[in-house]
Amino acid sequence: METNNQALESKYHSKLTGDTALVVGMLTLLICAEGFIIYRILSETWEIASSFFYLYVIFIGLIILIETIGCLKVRESIKTHMFEFKYYD
Repeated sequence: METNNQALESKYHSKLTGDTALVVGMLTLLICAEGFIIYRILSETWEIASSFFYLYVIFIGLIILIETIGCLKVRESIKTHMFEFKYYD
């Protein structure tokens, strides 16, 4: 019976690794899309925005920090509950 539990646990951890890759991919996509949008905004309005560029840096930093914390919480939640639900079966 121990072998069956080890096999199931191995399967679940393998699926958790796949979910972690999805979460990292989602975070990467978000950061790239936001970076592109900010680049377009700054390139069009640089004469005006150059005087308060530091506010853009702070704003983008906060957005990335909040998104990263959210993605880490999602992964932690999946890891915590992966054995309670039949998510991976």
